[in-house]
Amino acid sequence: MNILSVSDFTAKGKFELHTGMFDVPRVQDYIDRFEKKYLITLLGATLYDLFEVDLVLGAGTPTEPRFIKIFNALGIDDAGCVIYSEGFKEMLKGFVYFEYIKDQVNQTTSIGLVLPNGENSDRATTLYSMMYTRYNEAAASHKAIQRYICLNPDSYDYSEFNGNPKGFAYWI
Repeated sequence: MNILSVSDFTAKGKFELHTGMFDVPRVQDYIDRFEKKYLITLLGATLYDLFEVDLVLGAGTPTEPRFIKIFNALGIDDAGCVIYSEGFKEMLKGFVYFEYIKDQVNQTTSIGLVLPNGENSDRATTLYSMMYTRYNEAAASHKAIQRYICLNPDSYDYSEFNGNPKGFAYWI
């Protein structure tokens, strides 16, 4: 079950993508490919499996308190540091947006790799696309959620993070 849908990228806002009739399947493909990847790198394979089961049971929303806490926006003071995450959905939108935009510079056609050129416009460089800003915001949420999990070992058993008995405390 996906957390994101194509409609998350059609509304006006910082994650807006062109979603014409030829683009919708491509955006959905990126959601399908990258949502699971980033969630597994966030939670680890075993904890991800538990999260996915909880997500299905909740019809797209987690039901376990430990998953609800990290799924939603999170802001906590920790020994003089602030742990802040915009939540899973915003984090995933940032990662999928980045992956999609970075692959749109060139297109593969029957004659090979080409750089599209519009009649009345010039292509913008990726420098001005804000894709790196979106990625960095998503990565900051990713790291904040991992830090929160690490600081709460009673709720998130370290043995459920990729089978490492020490969890991922070395990331702190």
